[in-house]
Amino acid sequence: MRLTQIQKLYLSNFLTGMVFWYGIEKLFMNSIGIDTIGIGIATAFISFFNLIFDIPAGIVADKWSRKGMLVVSAVALIAASITLGESHGLLQYIIGYAFYGIYCIATNGTFQAIIYDSLAEEDKAAAYSKVNGRAYALFLVGAGVANIASGFIAHRYGYRANYFMTIISCVLNIAVMLTLREPVFHKPEGKEKMLKQLGAVARALTQARVLRALAVVMSVLMVTEVFKVDFGQLYMLRYVSHAELIGLLWAAYAFTWALGSAVAHRLHAHITPLVIATVLPLAAMSFVDAWPSLVLFMIQAVAAAALFNQIQTRIQDNTPSAVRASILSVLSVVGRIISIPSSFVLGWLFKDYNAFWALRFVSFVAVGVLVYWLLASRRSAEAVKAANI
Repeated sequence: MRLTQIQKLYLSNFLTGMVFWYGIEKLFMNSIGIDTIGIGIATAFISFFNLIFDIPAGIVADKWSRKGMLVVSAVALIAASITLGESHGLLQYIIGYAFYGIYCIATNGTFQAIIYDSLAEEDKAAAYSKVNGRAYALFLVGAGVANIASGFIAHRYGYRANYFMTIISCVLNIAVMLTLREPVFHKPEGKEKMLKQLGAVARALTQARVLRALAVVMSVLMVTEVFKVDFGQLYMLRYVSHAELIGLLWAAYAFTWALGSAVAHRLHAHITPLVIATVLPLAAMSFVDAWPSLVLFMIQAVAAAALFNQIQTRIQDNTPSAVRASILSVLSVVGRIISIPSSFVLGWLFKDYNAFWALRFVSFVAVGVLVYWLLASRRSAEAVKAANI
């Protein structure tokens, strides 16, 4: 059976998610002497790396080849997995994170852009939210499968084996990516110089008040993502202690995020309820210092996944294809700017206080985002109403 372009992208997303070291990474870092401050430093490094190179990578994807950037990302992930797996301290791990940063910037916005343009060429752009949600859900299913395996692999063969097993899924992914067709939908729109391209991105973001507000919500909520992604395993260690259980919980996190992505297209008209559903579980967790908070952790993941999908969909629907990857890179950079100090603060809170106080800091920020969105969306609705009078 011959796979369609979208089916190939589905398969590629699944293989991209099959990183066997995600589920045990923080345990491995602790095993080689990297404490929470070191984790904060490593997180800040990759955030700073992406901050510098994310926008240029998005522009390269728009101007050169989105297919080519995806291949580069898989090669970079192989280099990262080898370097990280061979690490014996923080400096070596940071070098590995540099390769991982290349992987991140090469994929960020590129998958979404190639999906949108592939659909647009077939006059199916209206299905983007549904298709992208499925694609990202498959990425997370791949991550979930790898996370389930990660704890058992680590228990039997040691943490380093997880890093080297990731090479297999990357090689298979490259084979799939090489069969992709480069979309030409965005080519006729022009190839402006970089400064003009950035100007187009800025105009697209600032012209619509709702888009500006959504961009702020997505960017500031990166604080919560730093907590979950970079310190989530350490938070889970407060309530469980075995590598196998951490791997299973991390898999559950991936599956719940996948669920949110898969159902997001059904919630297109419900941005405000999604923001509320993303924030309230975090607020509730700040009052529950016991294992049931892990259930709230998973519920929050469903809502956050659906929210980010819908924010990205609104942006895709309201920006020209020629800057589609670039604009998502710009938003990612803003999020990285916020992530850098957040990683240091969270590392300090984990080390000098505990995971529960770090969670309270994150929930405070999230509640602030909710208040901002309620005020901003109300002003936007009033402006639209006044324009129609």
